[in-house]
Amino acid sequence: MNKIMPLLTSAVPTKFLSLLGWLAALFILMPVLALVFESLSSFFSASDDETFSELADSVLSVYALNSLLTVSGSVFFALLFATAPAWWCAHYQFKGRNWLVWLMVFPLAVPAYISAYIYTDALDYAGPIQTTLRSWFDWQSPRDYWFFDIRSIWGASLMLALALYPYLFLLLYNAFERSPANLQQAARLMGANRQRIFWTISLPLVRPAMAIGCTLVAMEALADYGTVQLFAVNTLTTAVYDSWLVYGSLATAAKISILTLVFVLALVGMEKYSRRKQQHFDSRNQQTQQDKIQPSNKKLLAIWGYCGLIFALGFAIPVYTLIGYSADYWAENWQGPLWQHSLSTFELAGISALVATLIALMLNSQQRFKPSLANQNKLAISSLGYAIPGTVLAIGLLIPFGEFDLWLNRLLVQGGYDKVGLLLSGTSFALIAAFVIRFAAISNGSIQSAYQQLPGNLDDASTMLNGSRLRTFARIHLPILTPAVVSAFLLVFIECVKELPASLLLRPFDFETLATFVYQFASDEQLEHAALAALMIVVVSLLPIFLLSRTQAAMKTANRDNAG
Repeated sequence: MNKIMPLLTSAVPTKFLSLLGWLAALFILMPVLALVFESLSSFFSASDDETFSELADSVLSVYALNSLLTVSGSVFFALLFATAPAWWCAHYQFKGRNWLVWLMVFPLAVPAYISAYIYTDALDYAGPIQTTLRSWFDWQSPRDYWFFDIRSIWGASLMLALALYPYLFLLLYNAFERSPANLQQAARLMGANRQRIFWTISLPLVRPAMAIGCTLVAMEALADYGTVQLFAVNTLTTAVYDSWLVYGSLATAAKISILTLVFVLALVGMEKYSRRKQQHFDSRNQQTQQDKIQPSNKKLLAIWGYCGLIFALGFAIPVYTLIGYSADYWAENWQGPLWQHSLSTFELAGISALVATLIALMLNSQQRFKPSLANQNKLAISSLGYAIPGTVLAIGLLIPFGEFDLWLNRLLVQGGYDKVGLLLSGTSFALIAAFVIRFAAISNGSIQSAYQQLPGNLDDASTMLNGSRLRTFARIHLPILTPAVVSAFLLVFIECVKELPASLLLRPFDFETLATFVYQFASDEQLEHAALAALMIVVVSLLPIFLLSRTQAAMKTANRDNAG
């Protein structure tokens, strides 16, 4: 292998790789361009405009309001679940603290639509909780008492927050941990208590992390389809889905997709605007490690009680329920289609993760060897896909892929050949393309972070020994970057396994991924028959959490060694 690699790398021209990088970036930008083109061109078609006009005159404003309320509620609950636990874990020292940090991240492995079904089944009027309450208090009808309606916007927001708050928790926890201790020490010397220090010093310092976390939660909540559909909450995402599959209007779906993208851009813009004048000056030689304090027994009980409740609601109860479903319906769960769909899902996710990782390696290495605005723009463009909701991305791919298939079949018929059918829009290629575009930003982030920690003198030494760029990459960069490459591959792989909205729209006929397989049963209120598949998604989704915990532990050990 060591003899073959230099031959392969020397055979690939650098200019060709640069061109390939631009093609990859433009391919990722293609769905947005297709949506804009379709939206503008549809104004000249009265038939397509009619569908959009009817929706705009009747329900589109309601859908937009529901989206805004769902996003706002999700961010509110996520802040409620993440802020206090992140502060406690960063500033208190107690037995089991490190375990608690990672337990708070576990709910990230449970898709929101799975939790939505489980809590709907438990909290509905005919569910066990309300049935028990009516039996205890002899209530005869809903008029006799009030109970929280889980099938509502706020119920959907709660389910989404339980699945998404770990993003915010991790960002806030790391920000609180890195907060300079000298500011808090000065405040204590001036007589400020811990509550005042938290509100006036610690919380303002972590505003950048909080803004980024809230934006991420908001974008994920806006992109959700499974939860809001199960709860019959019509949002812009469901409008895109219905416009194509119910009304059959791709132009209308494109216009609503553009509206959703404007929503996303507004969220990102508000996040940047809120921090436009914020500056944080930190003298590193004055910064000391924050001394964690031992909480009182009463405080410790409150910490474990609050965090334990969130962990139970977000992870323990859904997983326990799924295990019970799997045991009770073992014969229905242990069936051929499950393993067939699992194999198909893992194959698609593996191919997509490999392509996304290779693109990230190519673009980041080009920026490493030749830092320039052009190479930086390629990296920025290739990371745009994560901000595009899955449903919007699917419509953006259906437009060019569908047009290509139609053009190719017309060309074959004119040449006297038989039609080949759908090559791009009706095959697994569309799914792979969607996964790569959507999650290329994840692989970019992982590999870019590793490259930033790679000393530049390694490149200088290779250049002095007459090593080419490709040889330097193959012999020096790649071996050092291997952990980051593996992490990027795994993270993209798992996101592909969990992705639902794009899979629902782009999957070929009679083809299911694990996510669509579980969702179909959940939407039919028969999740019991797909509980084992849902557990597989949860178990696979736990892998990056364990990987992240090991990485964080290794970084802390390295920092202690360097400090020593």
